[in-house]
Amino acid sequence: MGAVTQPAHPGARPGTARALLIYNLFRLGLLAACLGLGYVAGLRGFALIIAALLASGVLSWFLLAQYRIRAAIAVERAVESPAGASLTGPIRRRRQAMRDKVAAEDAYAEALQRRQAEAGKPAPTDAAR
Repeated sequence: MGAVTQPAHPGARPGTARALLIYNLFRLGLLAACLGLGYVAGLRGFALIIAALLASGVLSWFLLAQYRIRAAIAVERAVESPAGASLTGPIRRRRQAMRDKVAAEDAYAEALQRRQAEAGKPAPTDAAR
């Protein structure tokens, strides 16, 4: 019996890594083919690299669409799975921290306006700021 391997990240599924690996290998293969064709066509140096990158990028958009979609679906499933929640944890924490800061600032501004209203001073308007 073969050993069961665990994904490198708790949110990643074995299918996710495989889908990404296949897509990236095909992209690299297409880039290598474009480099070879450009070399045979007489391109050298920087022009060869730029032409191969452009050509492989355009070709991969059409030729590798199904692999790109499979990889995207695999990543989406991994992120949305219960184990994948740890992938978005830092983002959620940052957003919550930002909401907390905005709420604290709003509370401070409201308290300041109340104090000014109690003292009989007109509250500053947005145009006056």
